[in-house]
Amino acid sequence: MPFSDVPGQSRAKRFLGRLLRSDQVPHAMLFSGMGGSGKSAMAQEFFKRLNCQAPGDPDPCEACASCLKIRNGTHPDWVTVRADGAFIKLDQIRELRERLRFQPFEGKWRGILVEKAHTLREEAANALLKILEEPPRKNLFLLTTLEPQMVMPTILSRCCHVRFQPLEREELAQILAREAPVTEAQALHLARLADGSMERAKWLADETRMGCWRETVERLQNLGNLTMLEFFPLMAQWVQQSESLDQEFEWFKLWMRDLILCGLPGQHESYLTPDEKSRKAAMAAGIDTLFELYEAIENALLHLRRNANKSLVLEGVCLAIKDRLYGKSCGNPVPQGRQSLSF
Repeated sequence: MPFSDVPGQSRAKRFLGRLLRSDQVPHAMLFSGMGGSGKSAMAQEFFKRLNCQAPGDPDPCEACASCLKIRNGTHPDWVTVRADGAFIKLDQIRELRERLRFQPFEGKWRGILVEKAHTLREEAANALLKILEEPPRKNLFLLTTLEPQMVMPTILSRCCHVRFQPLEREELAQILAREAPVTEAQALHLARLADGSMERAKWLADETRMGCWRETVERLQNLGNLTMLEFFPLMAQWVQQSESLDQEFEWFKLWMRDLILCGLPGQHESYLTPDEKSRKAAMAAGIDTLFELYEAIENALLHLRRNANKSLVLEGVCLAIKDRLYGKSCGNPVPQGRQSLSF
């Protein structure tokens, strides 16, 4: 797609356009933002524009040999490094370093896209840092990340940091209505659930996954009804059956955000429509407790992305919700010997 057709991100586009016009492109850039906000697409379009043989302002021509090869994934100077399993490993960076000994094959620039730079193992991050400290000429490093705070600080300091914002709900709904087999009403509902992520919205457009979302919310709403004998087997089953626990924790955040909105004056719009019992529990728990639970969910998600034990993370968060949200309203507190984990 043309540079200007990447959805949203007007601020990032203006900044990147100024770089292109000034002809002062940094050797390394970090694009940070939520999944599905267009980071990798923008990185590819930026590189395409740099190598375009008949560039516009700011778009590449989309017709020259370089543009066509990049679009088709056959350009020899466009290199992608992504996690092998859960992490980007040292051998991958060593292989990249060998490739950088040579000049770009065809283009004016070689582009190196490092996706999810927060997944770099420590030794791989140190090896990449050495390259960034003495970067070879005409090589542009484009790093993307969901979690900039998890990227090695010395790598961050050598990158031009471009922050990507969540897509506006209305824009996301319009794109979904055009590109996915959904009605306008369904597109708006999906846009609310996706919380600004195009990737997540398209993922949710699958009816099977929408069923997973509904099941997740029902499980959260049922935590207050569980005895401790029922709780732990259910957690084990949940982890075993989950297609994407990361995604479910994003839904935890949206659900908890709804509960927070229930306690704020003048806030009537809901993303996931908590049930009446959850609303009453939220009012009884108080706004401070709800914010603390939201923070606990965010921290738990960070632990998941650092490859923490899934069962322990899920148990910790669900115990916290059961104890601090439902314990005060349903007369079913967590026994003193099994207090919820803190993150």
